[in-house]
Amino acid sequence: MSYGKTSDAERQMPRIDASTHSMQVITYEHHEIHAGSHFFYTDSVELGSAGVQDYMITTPNTTKWAHMTFSATGSAITTVQLYEAGDRNGTTAQTIRNSDRNSLTASVLTLHKAQSGGTTDGTLIWTMKSGSASAQSRAGLTANRSDEIILKQATKYILRVTSGTAANLTNVQLSWYEHTNRTA
Repeated sequence: MSYGKTSDAERQMPRIDASTHSMQVITYEHHEIHAGSHFFYTDSVELGSAGVQDYMITTPNTTKWAHMTFSATGSAITTVQLYEAGDRNGTTAQTIRNSDRNSLTASVLTLHKAQSGGTTDGTLIWTMKSGSASAQSRAGLTANRSDEIILKQATKYILRVTSGTAANLTNVQLSWYEHTNRTA
């Protein structure tokens, strides 16, 4: 039987469930939680008609890259857009949480709620619009980027939520792990 090398350089036998005899495995993303390098952020905002909430994500100029997924919901007509490489400035710093609540490792990203200054939001790289005319959660928007996007180093991103209806209850969830790129 072959043995796999673990991250702590010890060799261990693959684990088999005692009752089902199936291999016990976790996803890579789940592994990153245990390694203390997985992070999350959530927010809820009620927006009026034509109301906008921006979230500015800034990546450092390192090869530790964020592998991110995100989702946004709106209880009525809602547009979600992701812009890359703008020159705006973030205004209100947000708290990023480590998914391993016992870990003291901090994210390399910075996250701000709202932005100001600059002349451009950047290039629109992802968008979704949906929802019903009334904010009654009957057919609201659920926008998911479930396939991870590896954010470019030294780059500013704006995740924008725009309401097309009054009293629109919106939610944003960002989830990512940070992994050092190994270039060839």
